[in-house]
Amino acid sequence: MTGEVWALVLTAAVGHAVWNFAARKVAGDMVVLWLAFGVGMLALIPVCAYLWWQGQPPNLTWASGLCLLATGVLHAFYFALLGSAYEHGEISLVYPIARGSGIGLTAFIAWVGLGEEISPLGAGGIGLVFAGILCLGAPAFKRQSHGLKLALGVGLTIVCYSLVDKIGVGLMHPTYYITGMWIIGTLLRAPFVLREENVSLPATLRAFWPYILLIGLASMGTYLLILYAYTLGPISYIIAARESAIIIGAGLGFIFLKERLTPCKTVGIITIAGGLALIKAS
Repeated sequence: MTGEVWALVLTAAVGHAVWNFAARKVAGDMVVLWLAFGVGMLALIPVCAYLWWQGQPPNLTWASGLCLLATGVLHAFYFALLGSAYEHGEISLVYPIARGSGIGLTAFIAWVGLGEEISPLGAGGIGLVFAGILCLGAPAFKRQSHGLKLALGVGLTIVCYSLVDKIGVGLMHPTYYITGMWIIGTLLRAPFVLREENVSLPATLRAFWPYILLIGLASMGTYLLILYAYTLGPISYIIAARESAIIIGAGLGFIFLKERLTPCKTVGIITIAGGLALIKAS
């Protein structure tokens, strides 16, 4: 990867770890996540209006529209599953399993379906990142917890929407694309959130507005950086390098949530760091 792509991915990784930490702090509250999703959507609409005014229309075609619909549905499932996973598990276990379970599959599909080239060094780096993630998640696999199943479901949605989005940003400007994705995902999840008993949107806003702003703006901003990275580099390397967020997320869990730093977690973090070094060198 070029230095520009690497900088985009690492910046996105930091932001992604921070907003996932905030999501875990509110125990994956579905109403908070939904309101945060809406904040991200509202923040981007004026940006899209400015781009259009500057002479950059959205270029909405049948192909780009199908990508938008697919990614909107997948992101709705992603946030629903992520919220449930954080209700049942530690961030230092849920986060690495959710983020890393699809790395190998994404790289393989990108190689076969999108014709991306992966060097032996890069393949070794992807393999190390995947191995490190498995090591981090080993305790959850032993327990066969409900949080594990939900985290694996999150991982599956990540594989699907990452591949769809790699195609989508080749058809539409990334800012328009993520705005459409956010709008569709927010509308699809609205009926499920609003039908919950004892849901009060004003009360939730008053009680959790700092988390809503942080999760909404950081989730939107970090994924927008990844979409721009997709236009500049191979998805297989970008997805693997993005998992540097796992190290940051686990660290936040250890320091602020007092989650234990076990030998498995230590080995996993070191292995992921080694994999990232190989990807950077490839």
